[in-house]
Amino acid sequence: MNPSLAPGAAQAGAASFAELARRIAERDLPSFGLTLRELFQATEDASASGQRIAGIVLRDPALTSRVLRAANAAHLGLGGHARVVTISRAVVVLGLNPIRSLCVSALTVEAMAGGARQTQRVQHALGRALHAAVQARDIGLRLRASRESAEQLFVEALLGSIGELAFWCFGGAHAQNLDAALREGQPAEQAEAAVLGTTLRAFGRELMRAWNLEALLRDSREVALARRLGQAAGGGAAPGGGWAGPAVREAVHAIGQLLGQSEADTLSRLRDNAREALDLARALGAHDAAASIPASAAAAEAPPEPAPEPFPEADPQAQLRVLTEMSQAARSRKELPLLLETCVEGLHRAVGLDRAALCLLNPSRNRLTARIAIGVDAAALRETLHWDWSPEVESRWNLSAPIWCRGEAGEPPGLLRAAGTAQAFVAPFVVDGQLLGLFYADRQASGRPLGNEQFESFQSFVALAQVIVRSLPRA
Repeated sequence: MNPSLAPGAAQAGAASFAELARRIAERDLPSFGLTLRELFQATEDASASGQRIAGIVLRDPALTSRVLRAANAAHLGLGGHARVVTISRAVVVLGLNPIRSLCVSALTVEAMAGGARQTQRVQHALGRALHAAVQARDIGLRLRASRESAEQLFVEALLGSIGELAFWCFGGAHAQNLDAALREGQPAEQAEAAVLGTTLRAFGRELMRAWNLEALLRDSREVALARRLGQAAGGGAAPGGGWAGPAVREAVHAIGQLLGQSEADTLSRLRDNAREALDLARALGAHDAAASIPASAAAAEAPPEPAPEPFPEADPQAQLRVLTEMSQAARSRKELPLLLETCVEGLHRAVGLDRAALCLLNPSRNRLTARIAIGVDAAALRETLHWDWSPEVESRWNLSAPIWCRGEAGEPPGLLRAAGTAQAFVAPFVVDGQLLGLFYADRQASGRPLGNEQFESFQSFVALAQVIVRSLPRA
């Protein structure tokens, strides 16, 4: 027996597991918990949640890339829509609850990607969590739960594994001890009790409590059955592609009884769900985790997609799609935030500008402030784009048309210095004859030169945004 698992270790683990959970929550995963809270708070405010969710995702380029790839995956039912290019459009097409589930999935994959030491165990747990989430959502839908309730089951099943994932990533010596116990053949619950004095599921609840999100874990019967199936099925390399063995048959039988259908029909649907979970794992970039989702070995061996380029290049086809998305983003002026976010996101993602922003005047018209900023170092740009404003400043800036700023006379004074760049594009945002703010874009981060092609595209995006705003009804 591993000497570190002597009787005294169990008491030490029992006394310290809550402290370990708090340490991981506060030191290793603070932004994960913060972003989760923001996502759920956003969906509580129906009037602003779409734009807020888009803004939360767009702060993180890697998270944005994962969400966009997954939003365009076939299993999400986008076959009747053109491929979405912006997060803003994905929110509109998918709806708030599905996009939130997708964001939670992408955030989980992203958070666990960099800290893993027990890599194989992390990926195995992640694959089972994604599989259980898809199965739980489908079970809920077949029990005639609302779409919102079904998406809540998805989130519950996924976050129900957060303790296991975080523990294997950041558990340090505790994780090494548990790994040793499991390798010696100890049953999982017995080994967990010896090392932690609790189970990894309870450890996860302690993490969720530290983030004030414990209410998301409700012990739903659908989630319990989905987790039971995921634990029993294993990966595609298991005998029978993961669908053989008495434990799997028992789980399928239990789900079939709940749904009131035959085991054959139940198994067929569960296999379909597993393929959907596999597609989701791939789209999120969790290719190693896919091996723990019960599907054919050939399906699990799909090559990973290349990492996204840090600096997007101009893409004329993507520009056309974003311009189309802009025209569909808002039906009234109440939805302007989503339209403007789509425009700024398109300047970065489709026009190929490193960073883009929209600055707006406050109601008193004495301060111009960056309200939307997207791209590389967007947070820093948001902090620098602030000016005192007055009619004199407005007339001195001479903002009657888009400007290619190169440090020449007639340009907004101090703009390039504040943004830390030699060149930038600036355009007035005018609605009903009144200046509301400025669009801004540059290539400061990559150092790539700006060109006529980018300037023309910049002008097109800004012009369309203003045309759409003028055409929108006020109510």
